[in-house]
Amino acid sequence: MAEQEEDCYRWNNAANILCYGCDSCKAGVLEQVRRDWHKLSVLNVVIVIFLIAVYALGCCAFRNARRSISDHPHGGGGGKIEGISSGEK
Repeated sequence: MAEQEEDCYRWNNAANILCYGCDSCKAGVLEQVRRDWHKLSVLNVVIVIFLIAVYALGCCAFRNARRSISDHPHGGGGGKIEGISSGEK
């Protein structure tokens, strides 16, 4: 015959006892908590990826807006230093 689990000996027929302190119930609760935290961690990863994408797009838009305001639309200075042209000494 197979041995009974220790949880079986903790059973009580008293109607006013809601929890018998069995390990099976505790394992079930822990598994449910683990699943909930796993779902939450996946959601956090998705939100972080979305925020990184929004930040990257914002940086690109800011750089493009700043470039379009300057005199040099491609961001280059044309080889000149402020106030000195390439032919002056």
